[in-house]
Amino acid sequence: MSDAIRRKELADFLKNRRQRRSPEEVGLPPGSGARRRAAGLRREEVAALAGISLHWYTALEQGRDIRVSDSVLESLVRTLRLQRDERDHLYRLAGRNVPLESFAAADPAASDPDLTRIVEQFGAIPAYAIDGQWNLLTWNRAAEELFGGFRYACAKSGNTNLLWLLFTDLALRGRLADWEASASQLVAAFRTAYARRLDDPCVSEIVRDLGDASSEFTAMWERHDVRCLRDNLFRFAHPAAGEIALRSNAFYAAERHEVTLVAYTPVEAADGERLAKLTDAPATAAPSSR
Repeated sequence: MSDAIRRKELADFLKNRRQRRSPEEVGLPPGSGARRRAAGLRREEVAALAGISLHWYTALEQGRDIRVSDSVLESLVRTLRLQRDERDHLYRLAGRNVPLESFAAADPAASDPDLTRIVEQFGAIPAYAIDGQWNLLTWNRAAEELFGGFRYACAKSGNTNLLWLLFTDLALRGRLADWEASASQLVAAFRTAYARRLDDPCVSEIVRDLGDASSEFTAMWERHDVRCLRDNLFRFAHPAAGEIALRSNAFYAAERHEVTLVAYTPVEAADGERLAKLTDAPATAAPSSR
C-alpha cells in the first residue's frame, strides 16, 4: 500500500468511526448532540477528548503526511471506543507496528475454549497452539501422548514455553528420535519469530534464560539459522507405537492475534497407523515421584 493510499484510508477510517459515536457514548453532557448537522462527534470533540490539538487531528482526517505516535493512537482508540481489530487496523493505517501483547501462562483448562475445541478436533493428529512467545496455550490428547506429557512437563518446570521444555525436559527430549536435528529446526523457527518481536522483552528473556540453562541452545542460536514452522520433518520415538515420521504444519489464527496452531501429519501410511495407536492407548501418566 502506498503512503498516499494509506493516509487516505486512515482519514476515511477516523471520520467513519467519529461519525459512529454519539456524544452520550463518550461521556459528553446530555443534549450536547442537539442541533447537529451531521451524525456523530465533531472533530473538536474528538480532539479535546483525546488530548490532542484540533489542528493536528484535522490534518489526520485530511490525509496529510504527519507522523503519529503510539500514545496518540491509544488516545484515539479510547476516545472512539475502538475494538481490538479496529485498534490494530488503526495502527497499521498509521504506519505503526501493532503493539505486542503477552499471553498469560497457559493452562489448557483455562485457555480459550474455542481454541481448545479447534485443537481437539484434530483427533489422532497431534496438535497444539502457541502464542507469539511460544508458550503452549492448549493441546490435544494425541500431542500429549506424542510428546510424553506436556501437562506434567509444564507443571514440573513451572514453565509452559515449548522451547524451554525442548531443551530442559528429559522426557520430551527422549521422544525425539533425532533430538539435535529436531531442536535445530525449532530454534531456527523461533529465531524467525524472534525477528518479528524484537521489541518484546519477554522473547529476549526467553533467549537469555535458555542461553544460561543450555550450551546446546546457545550453539544453535548463534548459527542464525532461520526457517518456518511448517513442512519440517520430525522423527518421534514412542515407547508403545515405535518410530513415527511426521511433518509439522503451521496455521496462523486470524481472529487470535499472535496465535499459531501447529499440527503434525504422518509422512507415510505406516506412520499414520502408528499415530492412531496413541489415542487408543491409556493416557500418559506422570512419572512416579519416588
